[in-house]
Amino acid sequence: MKNVMLVVGVFVIMFFIAINYLTPQEIPMINIDENVNIYIVADPHYMSNKLTEDSETFTNYLESVDRLMHYTGFLLTMVEKDIKENKQDIVVFPGDLTNNGSRINHLEFEKRLKRIKSSGAKVYVVPGNHDIGNEKALKFKDNDIHLTDYLTHAEFVEIYQDYGYKDAVLRDENSLSYLVKPYQNLWLLMLDTTKDHPAPGGYLNRDTLDWIISCSEMAKAENAEIIAVMHHNLLDHSEIVWEDYTVDNNTSLVNTFLESGIKVVLSGHIHIQDIKSTTSSQTDNTVYDIATSSLPVFPHQYGKLIYSPSKGYKYETVKLNVEKYALENNITDENLLSFNTYAEEFFVENLCRKHRKSISILDLTDEEKELVYYTVSEMNKRYFAGYRNESLKELIETEGFKIIESLDECFIQEYVMGMIDDEYADNNFIEIPPSQDP
Repeated sequence: MKNVMLVVGVFVIMFFIAINYLTPQEIPMINIDENVNIYIVADPHYMSNKLTEDSETFTNYLESVDRLMHYTGFLLTMVEKDIKENKQDIVVFPGDLTNNGSRINHLEFEKRLKRIKSSGAKVYVVPGNHDIGNEKALKFKDNDIHLTDYLTHAEFVEIYQDYGYKDAVLRDENSLSYLVKPYQNLWLLMLDTTKDHPAPGGYLNRDTLDWIISCSEMAKAENAEIIAVMHHNLLDHSEIVWEDYTVDNNTSLVNTFLESGIKVVLSGHIHIQDIKSTTSSQTDNTVYDIATSSLPVFPHQYGKLIYSPSKGYKYETVKLNVEKYALENNITDENLLSFNTYAEEFFVENLCRKHRKSISILDLTDEEKELVYYTVSEMNKRYFAGYRNESLKELIETEGFKIIESLDECFIQEYVMGMIDDEYADNNFIEIPPSQDP
């Protein structure tokens, strides 16, 4: 009998501890003029050193991608340091956490998240198209390419349970989407937008759209603001490069967000720094899709979002000062000590290679082709860094640009002209007013 009473007593104590732990009072409230700082680290594509080597095969692989795969760990270490020093409240990773979803990459990346979380920040992730079921999970060894283990959906949730899934207030039955309440009056809607892992395209079915509406109704009932975080883009961020980047049913999703009163969406995937918005003609509500550029892609930056109930949102990018960090930490790698030059050269060589091929077939002299290539490559650097329109004025005045203007309709002309007809000249900064007067 005493044993039974003891068990019951322990149960009662544990029950009340659980109740107290889960009460809304334990979830902090953001005061009217208080700021919450959120870091957005998009598309880190983490690659373990265990899976790489200094070989011709790996070098050839690097030349086929837009990102510094061999320095993803180093760049993330810098971000970890920034988070700890600046005491961020929340850090979100909107997908493509790893390079091709290797289990080793995921396990090592999770250890980095654990360190970030130990600094006091709340950390949340969603998968990208690279992260799950990827049969191209690669390892480079003995100058050859080998396949490694990749994750299932269930394994992804298991590894990242401490970074959103365990704390989810609601889980979507049709995807790995979930809702969390880091604050009583600020919630995060973490959306798994990948249509069919690891296919690159994005889509949310009707049931998930209805689930989003139910989440928003809960938030409205509790006077909470919702920020949506997703891998794929809500809106087209390029006039010519949008397929498989923007979610297929973006019109339905836009309408769902507008109906739900969701104002800010944080995305990635396209690897360029860009902000787009759309406004409902019926309600005058506006939704902003802020696509933060990929961390290992030039210009190597992440996003910082400051939210205040009374002031709304302030977004800006933070560029990593790799050279300063390398010097201060006695790093001897010459690529890192002269990173600004190295990163630009890598970007131009890898990202502009297809543009050089397009230029090579134009009916121009060799000198004219070089003038065009110079203009295109310089504009491309600024384009990925978030600068458009008048920010490109000095390049618009070059001989290369004049030649591009005179061309018959072609890819190069369409691509370049798209850079000077953008919604924002500087996509590295935006202020968004609060949803309503506090």
